[in-house]
Amino acid sequence: MKFLFVDDDDSILLFLEECLSPYASCVSAQNGTEAVSAFDLAMREGAPFTAVFMDILMPDMDGNRVVRELRHLEAVLGISEANRFKLVMISVCTDTKNVSESFFGGMADAYIPKPLRVDVLLRELKRTGILPQTS
Repeated sequence: MKFLFVDDDDSILLFLEECLSPYASCVSAQNGTEAVSAFDLAMREGAPFTAVFMDILMPDMDGNRVVRELRHLEAVLGISEANRFKLVMISVCTDTKNVSESFFGGMADAYIPKPLRVDVLLRELKRTGILPQTS
């Protein structure tokens, strides 16, 4: 498994890395431009991301726009819907507009509010099938 974390807050990137590195290879991006570059490189190398963890509020381009670009790259490269990355939106935003755009526009698999908590993060990732269920 391979995860891409996109957030302009270093503490969030460190938290995600610490929690999820036992499960997957992890790559971090601090803005949308870095995220698109890392995603494109991974696709072209034949080692796509299993899941992308995306903040919504970022300075250069918001997370919803970044997701649209990532989904466009998948389409250009002919990635089938069944093989697309799982999308986990992480944000302080809880308003209907942002949540709706993330789910319907970006086809998010999960929406996890900040501040992030380990138990909530792992439960959601297991619920969505990103991480295996434990017995």
